[in-house]
Amino acid sequence: MTRWQDRAFRLRRLILVVGIFYTVAALGWMSTPYWGEAGFAGLFGTPLTPGELWELEQLGYGINLVLVLGLGLLGQWAFLRPGKGFTVRLATQGRPLKSAVIAAAVMAMLLTAGLISLLMELPNWWQPTMEAHDGWGIVYIWAGMLVIWGIWAAVFFIYWRQADRYTQLGKMIRWLIVGSVLETFIAVPVHVWAARQRECYCCRGTYTTLVLAGTVLLWAFGPGIILLYWREKYRRQRVLPNCIECGYDLRGTVAAGRSECPECGCGINQES
Repeated sequence: MTRWQDRAFRLRRLILVVGIFYTVAALGWMSTPYWGEAGFAGLFGTPLTPGELWELEQLGYGINLVLVLGLGLLGQWAFLRPGKGFTVRLATQGRPLKSAVIAAAVMAMLLTAGLISLLMELPNWWQPTMEAHDGWGIVYIWAGMLVIWGIWAAVFFIYWRQADRYTQLGKMIRWLIVGSVLETFIAVPVHVWAARQRECYCCRGTYTTLVLAGTVLLWAFGPGIILLYWREKYRRQRVLPNCIECGYDLRGTVAAGRSECPECGCGINQES
């Protein structure tokens, strides 16, 4: 192993450790309502927790938490799967993946909603909007988020046509991670200011921003780590091509111009 290969290996391990640590820390933070009075931490006071579940306190929050985590895992799978079927494999060619575009658009929508809630917090408009019309304000917020979701889905679908799937998946993950980190750094000082000026920090727009940005970052770590290891596999496949099904050395087969593995008949260069 060369020096650069050793550094790349250590970097991948570091990213994996950071991802695991952040996931455990996030799950612990999301579970804080069970350690004290419900409503002072976790997802409470944000659009991710419908108001009617607040009345059920810990039971309702547990149901809501399971739904949020389940949808997050489902979104990760939808982002990574190549098309039809349940197997997660990375296909480098083909039309834009609708499931991946929809999943990435949801995360971009959450970041956009977080930015809007941050801006609305400055003049103290966020909490009155959520509580407007006897609780119907949250419905209006979700309606706006659905519109933003559709806009991002259209943008991603058009953009996806410009390169192969592997490149676009990686770029989307990087953008989401960078966006969530920047949004968090901006929201933290504003949230500290808002918490000192007003009561109930959990219902502040800045708290919503932190929760949504953290949700996107937590979501992106899963596909991000998988794509990191897939990239190395893809590069090795191009330098030392092997069959993705049986591992047969395809260097001579590729040089001969054949399109199928002579060992098992699998197509060559269809997936990595």
